Amino acid sequence: MDILSDVLSALKLKGCLYFNTRFYGPWGIRVPKLGNVARFHLVTDGPCAVRIGQSETVVNLSKGDIIIIPHGKAHILSDKADSPSAALDDALAASNFTGQGLFEYGSSDRASETQLICGHLEFDDAFLHPLIKQLPDCMVVKAKQLEEIVWLGHAIRSLTEIQLSAQMGNNAIVQKLSEIIFIHVIKVWQTSLNTEENFLYAISDPHIGKSLQCFHANPQQKWSLHVLALEAGLSRTLFAERFRLLVGMPPMQYIKQWRVQQAQLLLRESSQSVDQIAQSVGYASVTAFTRIFKKLVGFGPGAYRKQGNNKTVKQ
Repeated sequence: MDILSDVLSALKLKGCLYFNTRFYGPWGIRVPKLGNVARFHLVTDGPCAVRIGQSETVVNLSKGDIIIIPHGKAHILSDKADSPSAALDDALAASNFTGQGLFEYGSSDRASETQLICGHLEFDDAFLHPLIKQLPDCMVVKAKQLEEIVWLGHAIRSLTEIQLSAQMGNNAIVQKLSEIIFIHVIKVWQTSLNTEENFLYAISDPHIGKSLQCFHANPQQKWSLHVLALEAGLSRTLFAERFRLLVGMPPMQYIKQWRVQQAQLLLRESSQSVDQIAQSVGYASVTAFTRIFKKLVGFGPGAYRKQGNNKTVKQ
């Protein structure tokens, strides 16, 4: 069982490319907050300064760098940190951008130029997971880091070249490439951390990773703290402490959350009865399943299916 693939599959990641830009300095654009998405900006030429939310910290990017803003936070893009900025909608109106072709904006003298590929990756609204929750406000991977992984550097260049061309089917290719790049940017970013307190580290941990592997391979089995600790080769106390440290929640809470989120997918995408779904995600008693589902989602599975609701699981 590939745990990361299992999680990402449930995430229902979907790439969306919307801007291929040429901005002429001085320029600045205020990008508004946007829901349950991870925005990304790939610099294909020139400088780009990024400020996230109300932070005073400026991230300076150059050609080949990529920044991902996982939680859809508002941010400012500009050629320099002190350049004046306009709201995105105002910039789009001023440039007469129709949604097709280049989004050109900025100074008329065109003394300096920045080119970006901008887009976002949508997450299933019903899905929350420590993998996403633990991501920071932004992740930056520099061109040099990307080039050290040869095929990833090729993927970045391919994304740039395909986005600039106008051949049939390019949109679908670009979307898939952006999803692949997003996943590997997370992995590259994680290797640069000086902390073990994250889900990606938990997967590779020889003890916690083994317990996660066993659970994700057979989520319908009867799991308890004792059984998970045995699989991990640790005492219950040590296992519970280390699991919480790395994953960010107690082991049994993780199991409940994962099972309910799988049930949400089945309620939306399958015709199985509530009883069948309860059993498939590990609950012999539909009463117990309904009680836990309601506690985490806010109402019962029957009402969830009837309303076609995408309420997120509480954490």
